[in-house]
Amino acid sequence: MAAEGFAKDPGLSWSQLRAFDASARLSSFNAAAASLNLTPAAVRYQVGLLEARLGVRLCERRGGRLALTAAGASFRGRIARPMQEIARACVDAIRSASVSPLLLTAPPLFARQYLFGDRFLKWCDANAVRLEVTDAKRDLFGPDQVVAIRLGAEPAPDIASKPVLAVKLALAAAPVIAAAARVSDAGWWSKQNLLTPSVSEAGWQRAWRALAVTEKVTPRHRRFSSYAAALEAACNGHGILLAALPFAEKEFGTGRLSRLSRIQIASPVGYSVVMRTDVAASRRGRALQQRLISEVRG
Repeated sequence: MAAEGFAKDPGLSWSQLRAFDASARLSSFNAAAASLNLTPAAVRYQVGLLEARLGVRLCERRGGRLALTAAGASFRGRIARPMQEIARACVDAIRSASVSPLLLTAPPLFARQYLFGDRFLKWCDANAVRLEVTDAKRDLFGPDQVVAIRLGAEPAPDIASKPVLAVKLALAAAPVIAAAARVSDAGWWSKQNLLTPSVSEAGWQRAWRALAVTEKVTPRHRRFSSYAAALEAACNGHGILLAALPFAEKEFGTGRLSRLSRIQIASPVGYSVVMRTDVAASRRGRALQQRLISEVRG
């Protein structure tokens, strides 16, 4: 039975132990609260939870000061060194994280346009930044220090977001489709496949208004989770794309895509650099954000 009791998890929290240790060291709930940036009531509450969990009184008032009971003095003596070791382990882990590589994730077309130059890649190597080109979204709150380029990033708690690129949209298709296009004819539009990444679906109505298409269009959307896949489908003649500029300029230059019209539409979403607020506040986080803005804006 004794062995079972020793192995049982008592269910204590770091908040309880820290409140008790500070109160015992300073002989005052008020002084402990000041040192921990808490209220005295919060410290008393945490110590009370600890006493209730252990089933023994650890502190008592003696002559206006807080004093340890015999059980409290014994308990503190046993936990002091382990708590110091835990604190040192946390410091070592934080120091290790501060020198571990930053992981920069970026969508393929953004990376192709802005991040594959020798100057930027050499800067990454010199500053311990690892580039990962992917449409998948990495968890910003995982163990890695992640900085992400994202399209249509939305505000979120504990996340820092900085816009880096506004996007213009142009109507584009393979040359064989563009040559036969009747862009003011609603009936023609209703027969076309609209290659639609989720972020650009709202742009079609604005495009038809800009083209003065007055009759109703019955759209045939072919939806894509990846803009890169939709761009490739357009190049292969599978439909019409609201092509994001400047990412489609290469395809226009090589003739794989042609414009259906000279109109350009402002996209409702753009690219932002996002990261946890603690990463954004770090020296390396700030430096990477500034470097990304410099690469995009020239």
